[in-house]
Amino acid sequence: MKYLLLASSAILTLTVASSCGKSVEACANFNEAAYLENDTISLDASCSENVDTYLWEPQAGLQMLGGGNAATERFIVLPLSGSLSRTIDLTVSNSKSSKKISKSTVVL
Repeated sequence: MKYLLLASSAILTLTVASSCGKSVEACANFNEAAYLENDTISLDASCSENVDTYLWEPQAGLQMLGGGNAATERFIVLPLSGSLSRTIDLTVSNSKSSKKISKSTVVL
């Protein structure tokens, strides 16, 4: 019985340890399909998997409202001559891996 208990404990420990440190999967979703200047864009990356840290990076024509390190972030659409889209980069990571995705949306 003692050996069975030790074996069961070892298997449980291996199972828990193997679930840690998995590769990240990045995803993010906009709250709308298109935006106007001065609108607020909300992005949600809670659909990403195995993430310890988030890093949001707005490109030209956007102002980030938060700290840029949570699963959700908001941005103000600024005027930008000659561009009908805005792009936001997101890097998600954990101790094993990181992935960067870019999300673009239409600005009317």
